[in-house]
Amino acid sequence: MIRIIAAMLAAAVLLTAQQALSANSCRPTRDGKDRVEPTKGCPSGYVMRGACCESISAMPQPSAVKACPAGTVASLGACVARK
Repeated sequence: MIRIIAAMLAAAVLLTAQQALSANSCRPTRDGKDRVEPTKGCPSGYVMRGACCESISAMPQPSAVKACPAGTVASLGACVARK
């Protein structure tokens, strides 16, 4: 009886872990290319790479913030509160 409960618990943990990994599998690449889940194929401007559709060209980077309000600093193109 305990083995059955342990096996069911292990199966639930593995299923949850698999869903979590597959939900985050299509993240942008380090070189700035966008990746999306394929739905009936890849959209225009994307090619199939593994289980994801990857953009042909890199995503444009956000423009730099020219000035931030007092009490904030520029970080990755946005104004954030100073720590």
